[in-house]
Amino acid sequence: MLETDMDNNHESVPLGESNRGKSNNQNRKQLGRRSIGRLHILLIIMGIIILILLIVILVLVFMKEKEKIPPCSSGESVDLSEPENPSIFHDLTSKEVKGMLEFLYEQKDLNITRPAKIKVKTSYIFTAELHLPEKADAVSYLDSRAGQKPPRQARVIIFRGDLIVPKIMEIVVTPLPNPTHYTIWKDNIPFRYRPVSGPDYNSAIESITKETDKKARQLLLESFGGTLTNCNDACLAFKFMTPVSSVLSGRQRRLYWFWMYQFVEFYILHPVDFAVLVDMDDLRYSIEKVWFNEHAFDTIDSLVMQYNRNTMQKNPILFPYMTDSLFSKLRRRNSEFSETPQRPPISIEPDGRRYSINGQHVKYMNWEFDFRMSSTRGPQLYDIRFRNNRIVYELALQEMSVFYSGYKPTQMFANYFASASLIGAQDKGLVPGVDCPSHATFIPTSHVLESSEEVVTYRNAFCVFEFNTGMPLRRHHSFSSSRGSFYEGMPNAVLILRSIVTVVNYDYILDCIFYQTGALEVKVVSTGYILSTPLTVNAEKFGTQINDNINGNLHQHMFSYKVDIDIEGSQNRYRTLDVSTTVSSNQFNPDPTANIIQKQFTVSEKKTESEAAYKFNFDTPKYHLFYSNLKSNKFGVPRSYRLLSRGMSKQLLPETEGNEPAVSWMRYQMVVTKRKENERISSSIYSGMDVKSPVVNFDSFLKDNENILDQDLVAWVSMGAQIIPHTEDLPVTHTPGMDLSFFLLPYNYFPENPAMGSPDSVRIEPTMYNNPSSGVKVSGFDNENLQCKPPVNNYQEAVEADPRILFEK
Repeated sequence: MLETDMDNNHESVPLGESNRGKSNNQNRKQLGRRSIGRLHILLIIMGIIILILLIVILVLVFMKEKEKIPPCSSGESVDLSEPENPSIFHDLTSKEVKGMLEFLYEQKDLNITRPAKIKVKTSYIFTAELHLPEKADAVSYLDSRAGQKPPRQARVIIFRGDLIVPKIMEIVVTPLPNPTHYTIWKDNIPFRYRPVSGPDYNSAIESITKETDKKARQLLLESFGGTLTNCNDACLAFKFMTPVSSVLSGRQRRLYWFWMYQFVEFYILHPVDFAVLVDMDDLRYSIEKVWFNEHAFDTIDSLVMQYNRNTMQKNPILFPYMTDSLFSKLRRRNSEFSETPQRPPISIEPDGRRYSINGQHVKYMNWEFDFRMSSTRGPQLYDIRFRNNRIVYELALQEMSVFYSGYKPTQMFANYFASASLIGAQDKGLVPGVDCPSHATFIPTSHVLESSEEVVTYRNAFCVFEFNTGMPLRRHHSFSSSRGSFYEGMPNAVLILRSIVTVVNYDYILDCIFYQTGALEVKVVSTGYILSTPLTVNAEKFGTQINDNINGNLHQHMFSYKVDIDIEGSQNRYRTLDVSTTVSSNQFNPDPTANIIQKQFTVSEKKTESEAAYKFNFDTPKYHLFYSNLKSNKFGVPRSYRLLSRGMSKQLLPETEGNEPAVSWMRYQMVVTKRKENERISSSIYSGMDVKSPVVNFDSFLKDNENILDQDLVAWVSMGAQIIPHTEDLPVTHTPGMDLSFFLLPYNYFPENPAMGSPDSVRIEPTMYNNPSSGVKVSGFDNENLQCKPPVNNYQEAVEADPRILFEK
């Protein structure tokens, strides 16, 4: 048995060893395969590491090469520091403002209250800005530089609510920075003419909000889905006002309609059909009328009573959800563009800026001018010269007005004058890379406002930049030898001085553009949110439906500019070249009765202001020329500048009806008057309220019908546009097609186009005259050292670090 067992064991050993051998072979094969797999993985990992290292090396090499690319040169100098000795056109400096305020607070007869304690019934400064010297004194100093510099002065607007009979005063404080006296510029302006100021507005809003919320809270909640107070995320608010002038109300009272809105982004597109008429003369700010769902009520109580009795139709509007897809919100959505993000083109100055700025004085190519920002009227330019010859003494925005139409009183009476909102103080926060190119020079402006004892400075208010328009300034291609083979052209590089003012809902881009030809363009472009009303049955003829509950109302934008033109001195004339037709016999036709009709032009010299009041007529085309009768070119033709307007619009309201007299400058496309020191501006901050007895009566500029031959002349240019909103105006209007402009163009002023001397021109011609097969020679393309880094746009970091660059406190 044992042997058997042993034998059995003996027999079993070789068998076990054989199996283990096979198993070991399999294991060895498996281990081999694992080793090869690990090796493959290791090789892949090493390959990836090598690839990453190569990428890193390439990036480092690229970065190193990129570091070798020099930054674009800064070019001409820019010095924006406040000058110790400012020019006669420079805005008030902080030193001058400090001296002026200290002086005014010491004047017992003015009784001026400091900003922290101002109320309607106190005497306080509404605004102050530079007051220009008389032109004769300024020109004498500018042209000789030998005479005495005119003193620096400030014009201050004071609301005298402290008097028994309140009034508005305008005074001139002089000399700055250490004034010794003031003189009255305008006095006894009725107190009810004043624009709505901080104390007024805050008290009125507090009063009407409290009364409306107390009496009509449930009505508002049911009708519009929100309340005025304790509203969390469903707030209603009175956010807009419509002035009602005495000529429209029939009463010598200061009345305003206050509109209500659902307060979301952007509230102007979420109006509700609720408004209150407030007497702003009554410092209790009493509500005189209420408008709700197409009906007027004498009091809120009577409205609520009828509402609760269910005697009126109810049209509830849901409160909007504040989401990124909300139609009124300006956030990117519904993208149908390429998924691949690619940046838009940018412009650079490869050799640096070709203009210089010293304070508020600019030099560019052959141009030179001063600029400033009027708090009340916006951007102003002075002493504009080309080749050191003055072309314009003053180029200044005067007013921006918008007249609306509508069934509701909020738009029926909506005639707005931007100067009442202080145009210049609405200019702030230009964004590099969007509002202006990143390479632009951004310039601050300063204002004296009722809310501060110190000068208020807004950064990025102006921008100055040179820009290639992408359009040739000139070009000609003579491509065949029969015409003489050559090409000559020049890119149109211009200098632009830009400001953008935002008056509540509309943004106005205001440009002055300087061409190398000696031409000057003034351009206005509007964008922003339209003013709308709730859609109701009576709204159709006054506008169009643009959303579920919104009507976009018909309105007209109007702009007034002053252009004090000085061609070869200030003794100028104004003439038109009138184009008409003439009939003459056609001697080259066998029919003896045959005629030929063609165009001709005749010279029409304007001798009086009434003759120079221009209304556009397609049947009488004409050129408008300004010139000195003492200066002609070698052909005996007056050296002139032509004024060409491409922004003309007709004011359809009948003359003298309603608020039309407040925009009497809009009756004409251009008016030429003899310059007078007491006719400095065409409009005023009081225009919305003073129609019956205007503080500035532009119509009177013409009524004296002065002689304008060989006089110092001013052209008052008006532009405008009728706007009927459409759905593409949501959420905001866009700029294409919204530009209005006028030009000052040299006309026989130079012997040839002055841009012929520009280094920007390009010429390509055969090496041998008129023989293209000889090869070509090219001049004007300068590619040497062209590669440079554009300036870095650090605006995102700057605004994140200091939001005051863009937003108010």
